[in-house]
Amino acid sequence: MAVVWLSIGVRALSVSMKVGPAGFIIHNVKPGKLYDVFKETGLRLTIYNDSDTTHTYTLSTYRPSQRGTWETGYLEIPDATWFWFENTEVTVSPRSQGHAGLYVKIPGGDKYYNQHWVVTLGVTGKPGAGGIALAVDVRVQIETIARQEVTERPDGVIGFRPSLVRFEGVNPGGKTMTMKTVIYNNDSRAHTYTIAPLGLDNPARASRYLSASFERCPDSHWLKYAPRMVIDGGKSAGLSLELNLPDDVKLRGKKWEEILLVKPEEGLPGFIRCQVDVAKGR
Repeated sequence: MAVVWLSIGVRALSVSMKVGPAGFIIHNVKPGKLYDVFKETGLRLTIYNDSDTTHTYTLSTYRPSQRGTWETGYLEIPDATWFWFENTEVTVSPRSQGHAGLYVKIPGGDKYYNQHWVVTLGVTGKPGAGGIALAVDVRVQIETIARQEVTERPDGVIGFRPSLVRFEGVNPGGKTMTMKTVIYNNDSRAHTYTIAPLGLDNPARASRYLSASFERCPDSHWLKYAPRMVIDGGKSAGLSLELNLPDDVKLRGKKWEEILLVKPEEGLPGFIRCQVDVAKGR
C-alpha cells in the first residue's frame, strides 16, 4: 500500500492518503484486445479515506518520464492512454474506501508482443481545507504475450523474440535442454550487452518479478548462456540458453523462474523471463 503523510506546523495538523496496491504486474496482455484488469486478475485500485470528511480524488495515467518511477528492465509504455480508469474521479465518504476499475488496450501489431512496459497510475486528492492536495503514484508493470513467430521487429530500444523462454518437463540429471531467443538492438549504434540474473545482490528485489506459482531458481549456475554480446545498431543476435539440473529427487515437481537482465553499457536494459517446469516423475 502506498501512503503519503504530511505534517504542517507545530500544531499537529496532519493529512494522510493511502492507496493500494502500491504496485503490481499484469502478465500476458494481448495486443489488440481490451483487457479488464479486475476481471482478469481481481485487482483494482483502492483509495482509503481515514478522515472525518468526504474527499474527491482525480485519477490519471502517465509515462514514468512524466511522473513516477521506473522498474529495472522495463521500458516505459509508448502511450499512457492505452491504460485508463473506468472513472476519472472517485469520491470517498469519511472512514471508508473507494475503488477504481482499470482497463488496458494495446494496439494490434506483432511489434507489441514480447513487451515489458511500466506505467504510472496517479491518484491526486482535490484540495480541502487549507488548500492541501496530496498525490500518490502506483507503478504498474505490463507484460504482453510472449510469441516466437512474429512478422515485425519488437518495439522499443531493446527487444526480444520471445521475451519468455519455457523449459518444460525437465528431468533432474537428464540431458541438457537448450532453448533460444533473439535479442534486438533497435538503437542506431552498436551496444555491448552483459547478461546476468537479476537481483543476485538483492533477492527481495528479484522476487517482485516472479510469476504466480513460480519460485526463484535456487541455483543460477544451472542455466548457461553467453555473459556478453556485441550487437550492431539495427541488428539482432541469437542467444542460446542451456539448462542442466543435478540428479536430485527433491527437485522434482518444482517450478522456478530466472530473470536474466540484458544490460547495454549505456542506455536502458531489458530482460528475458526463463521458466523451468521440472517433471514430477520419471
